[in-house]
Amino acid sequence: MRWIANYILILGLAGGWLSAQETNPEPTVGYIRIFTDTDLVQIYLDGKAIGYSPILENIPVTPGWHTVSFFPPDFRWTHWTHRQRRTIANVIESGTRQVAVEPGAQVEVELEWHDIERRLVKYKSAQRIGNVVGLSMVTISLLLIARSI
Repeated sequence: MRWIANYILILGLAGGWLSAQETNPEPTVGYIRIFTDTDLVQIYLDGKAIGYSPILENIPVTPGWHTVSFFPPDFRWTHWTHRQRRTIANVIESGTRQVAVEPGAQVEVELEWHDIERRLVKYKSAQRIGNVVGLSMVTISLLLIARSI
């Protein structure tokens, strides 16, 4: 009978200790603050649309990794060529940030729409140069073949 009383006493003390531990909980949220260089662009947080830039308030999130992007997660490119898909994948990557948020901390994220525009112009220029070089090589090859005949 005495061991039952001791057991109940120990459980009571442990329960009180656990209650004391719960009274000082650590923060269960962190915050993300998003800065953009362009207004009125849709912003996605973890695949969900949260509004258009500028987003002026801090966004409460659970601690851990989060994705902030200009692009929706279901963006489809199945009907494009391989080169177009590679270009779009690079553009989406430049408009997406992965951030780790600690409990009680604020993380600042910068998204630059103009960087995406510059990247697209660069790809278009590289494509033109590639086309000119390819056409030049074909022309030179045909001239050399014609000369050897």
